[in-house]
Amino acid sequence: MGYLPTLIQIQQKRVPVNVQCPIYLNGEESITHCLVNCPFARMCWDIVLPDAQVSQIGTFEGWLGEVFQRNNHNKCAEVVTVCWAIWRHRNDVVWNKRYSNVNRVVALAKQYLLQWKFAQVNYSNASSRCEVQGDGAITWVRPQGNSIKVTVDAALFTDRNEYGVGLVARDAQGQVVAARTRCYMGMVAVEIAEAIAIREALSWIKDHDWQEVQLESDCLAAVQGIRSKVEMRSSFGRVVEECRCQLRLSNSLSLSFIKRSANTVAHCFARASYKYPDHSFSRADIPTEFLDCILLESSNE
Repeated sequence: MGYLPTLIQIQQKRVPVNVQCPIYLNGEESITHCLVNCPFARMCWDIVLPDAQVSQIGTFEGWLGEVFQRNNHNKCAEVVTVCWAIWRHRNDVVWNKRYSNVNRVVALAKQYLLQWKFAQVNYSNASSRCEVQGDGAITWVRPQGNSIKVTVDAALFTDRNEYGVGLVARDAQGQVVAARTRCYMGMVAVEIAEAIAIREALSWIKDHDWQEVQLESDCLAAVQGIRSKVEMRSSFGRVVEECRCQLRLSNSLSLSFIKRSANTVAHCFARASYKYPDHSFSRADIPTEFLDCILLESSNE
């Protein structure tokens, strides 16, 4: 519709602004420049549409129309989502002074599209149902009997170019049985980090002699991806498949989705993982910085 609030559009509304591209400072920021001609956008399209003629386009609408004519439905959906991710990155630069790399922006777009596709699943079809009873808890709930509940979370440390995971196992009395933190170099999309946290938890659970375990994550995309049978040829898909394989080997392990409010303890451990990059905690040596969070979450049950 031509309504994207680029700097040229804002200037046309008689707002006195500098219309230079805020990312590369190499031209006026029109819709076409922002989404297609900007060097950052071009690098994105080199990955998604390597055969597209970006340099010879007229209007954005004309370029998009040609893309739609030449590609199938799935590729067109990907193109639209990449446009959204490019604009989102532009806003991160303008408002937060936060720059990202091209591969991460494209990966974000593809992962967002995957989440959208999951959201379109027909939940009346039992074979494709992604939600199970017990999902969506808003407070942490103690496990029953002799079972163990393991909550997991991930955290991104963009300023350090690292990401970390936190795993916490608690018993029916709400006591921490064990905890684990790990930190990894590099940056990945948040959904990949959350899936890696689940994969790490599955391996960790296997190393303990726990008879019955409830595993919980607050990342709906990761939980749905692991439960589904959809083949995903991506970095996220590879981690998901590893989780599926480990779950198939266990009859006493369940995976559930919970809200962030029910996962504050694992979140605290994940946020502190850069201080404890590869550490296992027993009940006796939990750092005091986590005790208040553990007590608060247990009291909210």
